Amino acid sequence: QVIKCSGSPTGIAIHDSGDIYVTCDDCIRVFDQAGQQKRTIGSCGSGDGQFKGPYGLFIKGDVMYVAEYGNHRIQKLTTGGQFMQKFGQYGSGQGQFYGPASVIVDQRDRLIVSDFYTNRVVILDQAGTWLLTINGNVSGSHGFQ
Repeated sequence: QVIKCSGSPTGIAIHDSGDIYVTCDDCIRVFDQAGQQKRTIGSCGSGDGQFKGPYGLFIKGDVMYVAEYGNHRIQKLTTGGQFMQKFGQYGSGQGQFYGPASVIVDQRDRLIVSDFYTNRVVILDQAGTWLLTINGNVSGSHGFQ
């Protein structure tokens, strides 16, 4: 079975249930293990639960984190699509993003975000509070702030 999106898929994550979540077309498409689309989460826009350029996607339990390249933020939703929280805004300072491309959650429940245009990795706590920045294009430990 081939999973089809009308746009370019940019992120993928697998839920514990086996459902496949794909970011494409300014939304998230959910497919079963056989490749049949079950539902769509979100629509194009900048409101809570809406997306503009969703890229990276990470699922932990029944919580989904979406790196939104176009809205310069991270959204936290349930895997059913209910909005929970958002982090960030446009910019290059603490608590800001300029094209976040991916997000993961580590063993300590910290959000780790790759921010494309600022050439950095940003680490936040679950409340969205800045903890650490790792600057790109720097060798050794000098990139940590």
